[in-house]
Amino acid sequence: MFRPTPSAAYELALASSKHRHAAGKTFSGSLMRPFADLIKNLIVAHDCKTVLDYGCGKGKQYEWVSERGDIVPVGMTIEEHWGLTVTKYDPAYPMFSAEPRGKFDLVVCTNTLGVIPIADLPWVIDRLYSLASKALFISEQLGRPSKKLAFSDATVFPRMWTEDQWHAVVHREGSPIHVAMQLINMSDKLTKTQVVQ
Repeated sequence: MFRPTPSAAYELALASSKHRHAAGKTFSGSLMRPFADLIKNLIVAHDCKTVLDYGCGKGKQYEWVSERGDIVPVGMTIEEHWGLTVTKYDPAYPMFSAEPRGKFDLVVCTNTLGVIPIADLPWVIDRLYSLASKALFISEQLGRPSKKLAFSDATVFPRMWTEDQWHAVVHREGSPIHVAMQLINMSDKLTKTQVVQ
């Protein structure tokens, strides 16, 4: 059983996220939608049968039905497009707060690590690796301080990190897990996909 030692800053951030969820504010999970086709490619390439969305928010991304067909075929949900049911986890949202157990072929973590205190990133990323059996997909924004006061301190949270800093904290020497990381530079809206390992 994985037993992390969260920092006081992590506990405060988690409490703030729980409060925002309870108040019906943000964290819908919809920021994952633009990556649906890229994640589909990972699922196919690694023959993934099980997927965990770590930090899924309210899970609204899985209720959405495509109307334009540019990311997901028209009339389909993301899970239908992927051909599987996703296990959802978010410690701040009661419906999905049950700790995931076992291994998942693919672990997806989109726009979540940016609101984790820097001091806690090593154990959170270790947790992602411990849950994945084949692949890990991470997406984060670069150069954009959080508008949410609880996550705005750049000395505590990695919102202003560079590509190199993200690469260094995510990489695990000798791990057999395939890691794809999508970094979005918010100053010019350019997106870069890196294969970390």
